[in-house]
Amino acid sequence: MLARGMVNRMFDTHAVARTLTEAELTPAQADAITDAVRLAAEHDAAAIDVETLATKSDLAAVEAALKSDVAAVEAALKLDVAAVKSDVAAVKSDVAAVDSSLKSDIAAVEATLKSDIAGVEAALKSDIAGVEAALKSDVADVKSDVAAVKSDVAALEAVLKSDVAGVQANVTTVEAALKSDVAGVKSDVAALEARLNARISAQETRLIKWMVGVGVGGAGLVVAALRLLGQGAAP
Repeated sequence: MLARGMVNRMFDTHAVARTLTEAELTPAQADAITDAVRLAAEHDAAAIDVETLATKSDLAAVEAALKSDVAAVEAALKLDVAAVKSDVAAVKSDVAAVDSSLKSDIAAVEATLKSDIAGVEAALKSDIAGVEAALKSDVADVKSDVAAVKSDVAALEAVLKSDVAGVQANVTTVEAALKSDVAGVKSDVAALEARLNARISAQETRLIKWMVGVGVGGAGLVVAALRLLGQGAAP
């Protein structure tokens, strides 16, 4: 306990912690370093034989050594902090460079995309205009073809009507001719029929006369034959 009290009197922990904090260390880092130095001092003090305590000059020398060690630690820490700050600055510079490069790349990509989009849009507009023009031309051709077909149909219809009218006229003429021919044929048939009837009547008259003549002649022959037969039978 005596050694610890002596160390506390020789080693101002609050002052060391404040000095480390002013060196831009965090309070936790300053406390940790202060505790480590204090524990080391206490360890060294515990090893001191009370009976053989040093004089004030020895204590002054130890205090000076400790201050020198603390100063060395502070200097090393400052160097480490400076190195860390330098590394942080380098990292920030690298980040800034990467950020700038990324921004430049992004701007270039955006410009390229905008150019590509503009090119695609222009190409699409040109293609659409071409398709519209082609469709309009095709529609005009179809309308022209439809008009030509309508004209052909109208002409064909007129020709067909004319042909039908001609056929109807021809049919009427043929029908009239056939009627006339039929009337003539009927007249000829009636005349022939009258002639045939007259001839048949004449033939029937001749046949009757012939039959009558034949019948009278046959009767005379029968009588004569009977007479001859009677004469032959008489004695």
